[in-house]
Amino acid sequence: MTERPKIKVQIEWGDIKHTVEGDLETVVQEVMRFAAQVLPNYSLASKLTFAPDYSSMVDDLSETVKLTPEGEAVFLKPEMSAEQSIALVLLATRVAHAVGTRLSVDMSPENISKAIGKSVKTVRNTLAMMGKTGIVERTNEGNYRLSIQGIRKSHEIARGVTARAAASQPETKVTARG
Repeated sequence: MTERPKIKVQIEWGDIKHTVEGDLETVVQEVMRFAAQVLPNYSLASKLTFAPDYSSMVDDLSETVKLTPEGEAVFLKPEMSAEQSIALVLLATRVAHAVGTRLSVDMSPENISKAIGKSVKTVRNTLAMMGKTGIVERTNEGNYRLSIQGIRKSHEIARGVTARAAASQPETKVTARG
């Protein structure tokens, strides 16, 4: 059995030095705890700051979108609305970028159309509407990406799909026989 890789972080802030070593989750938690102690205002500010939680997004997206090794999105729920489909594919693209399997966070309307199985015209019309509500942003190249508000809303959609999928799974009963 192979040992999981460990990460080591050393923080130097003025005269204060702190070193943490362990698995990624433990180190991140310890760094956050250290920052909250050293920078009391950090704790307050972090409660008001939206920071995407990519690991939970991966879990929540797994019911609707898969990513190819190249970071392209493959949509699994063609029955969903165009707006929800676009939101989830763009969220998967954002996650793929965050984990390093995709170079950019944006997609062209044609690539979105191909990923979700809806016409380019439908995608363009839906993107225009989503742009007006602040969910997506158009890049200078004519591609689209989720806004910060869009990331939050798309993650809520993904959570809802995951919750519905979990609720529809049949319960398994375990009975003890004596």
